Amino acid sequence: MKSLFGRQLNLARRYLWGALVAALIPLVVMAALYDRYSANLVDTLVTNRVEADVEATAVRMSSFIAVQINKLESIVDLSDTSDFFLRSQDQKIPPLLKDLLLLETESPDVYAIELSTKDGELITQVPSARARDDREGLSDAPFVQHGNTEVIGPILPRNGRPGWFLIRMPVLHKEGTIGIVSLRMRLASLTELGSQLSKSGVYRPQIVVFDRLRMSVVGTPDPARQSLARSRHFLPGWRIHLVDDGGNLDEPLSLIRYGLLVAAALSALGLVFLFFKMSQRLSGYLVPLTQSARAVANGDFSVHVDEDGPGELGALARSYNRMRLQLEGLINSRVEVERRAALGGMAAGIAHEIRNPLATVATTVHGLKRNEVDAERQQMFEVISSEIDRVDRTISEFLNYAKPRAPDPEPVLIRNAFRSIRTLLATNAKAGNVVIDLSGDSALTIKIDQAHFSQILLNLCLNAIEAMPEGGHLRLQAYRECSEAVVTVADDGAGMDEETRQKVLRPFFTTRTGGSGLGLSVTKQLVETNGGSFQIESDAGVGTVITMRFAAHAKDEGSS
Repeated sequence: MKSLFGRQLNLARRYLWGALVAALIPLVVMAALYDRYSANLVDTLVTNRVEADVEATAVRMSSFIAVQINKLESIVDLSDTSDFFLRSQDQKIPPLLKDLLLLETESPDVYAIELSTKDGELITQVPSARARDDREGLSDAPFVQHGNTEVIGPILPRNGRPGWFLIRMPVLHKEGTIGIVSLRMRLASLTELGSQLSKSGVYRPQIVVFDRLRMSVVGTPDPARQSLARSRHFLPGWRIHLVDDGGNLDEPLSLIRYGLLVAAALSALGLVFLFFKMSQRLSGYLVPLTQSARAVANGDFSVHVDEDGPGELGALARSYNRMRLQLEGLINSRVEVERRAALGGMAAGIAHEIRNPLATVATTVHGLKRNEVDAERQQMFEVISSEIDRVDRTISEFLNYAKPRAPDPEPVLIRNAFRSIRTLLATNAKAGNVVIDLSGDSALTIKIDQAHFSQILLNLCLNAIEAMPEGGHLRLQAYRECSEAVVTVADDGAGMDEETRQKVLRPFFTTRTGGSGLGLSVTKQLVETNGGSFQIESDAGVGTVITMRFAAHAKDEGSS
């Protein structure tokens, strides 16, 4: 057994190491290639991904400015705006225009909307509560002309006030410029658009204006740093720089590398665990098969192999069980043939060596009995004659079992056979307080040797009556099941336990004093000789049911 397990273990190990090598070689090759080309990979990622992200952010900032310019144009083009500047001496904004300006300032991106003279002198603003007191700062602020729009600023945060910048546009009339409308924008609304470019500890964005003003993503001043990448101008002089934040650009890629190595290690461990479980499962299916094969080699055909294995393993177990049963049947039939041949020779010797002297003894006893006057001696002769008859019956049963007569089948109406047996056993049944019940299909016919069938029913009924010493019911039933005729003989006698049921069909096995142990063996043999099957069901204290199946007669099938 140890050598068997050793071979299975070696096989599982070979599968395991082969799978590990097959899985680890690609991972090792991939890691080596990654190390070799990591420098190019860094440049490619920085160039293609980081610069693409910077350009995309510049496009978003450019779109933000374009949206604000469109808002400004819609205000400048209003007739109420022109009317306000044409009669600006009263500095009163028309109600509809004021409502529109208030609606625009509800946006968190707009601090206020300023209405100024063509020289830039502030006339009024909406809302009035958001006045700015640092006009002097505009003279030093960067100035950009973008089409007919001017961008002034940015004005960085100071004295606790947030940063801002102006987008302004002239209001034109046939006489020329009559006024200026300005959007005072929240600086952080523009700079926050670059926040997604931040990679903490590696790089971060700066908004650079004319290379002299540098702002962080929250709109605060930011010192100059080494520039890693820069965008196009999203406004003249305005662009995004991606600056070093004191980290290592290779760190994300190193994390990827370590992740790949960890994934390779986990894959290897997973494969080890998987194949270990697979080898255990495979052994769980193969070990019982091996043990059963060893049992068969030792002559034990009772070891069943579970057939619930997956795929080919289940098919192998099913084929093995079929082979085991067929081999058992073949060996048993071969043994039975040889045993019957030996019994046949022995039976012929018994018939010659015992019956002839027994006949002489029987004749002598009969003569002595006829001339005997003493009643006590006559009773002794009766006992001797009875025992001689019993020995003769035992020899007849043995001869019938060893050398059964070939059947002479003919159509037999089961109903008539049942009735004949009930009549024949009426005296025995009455003496044993046994009630015989007949039931079933009255027209059911089978083709069988009539003498054999009568002998079968007689043996079974006698056994049943003897199994009910206190009386009971003996039931004979016949019915059709598909193309078969089923005959059952049931009693409610003592029954049999499992051990007795396993031995009861063995020749010469009996539980009754004076029994030959051949009755059920001969009966089963007669049933099988006539092409039938024989089955016993019994429980101790409940009773016994004998079920026999024969092919229904063709005429009976046609008439049904």
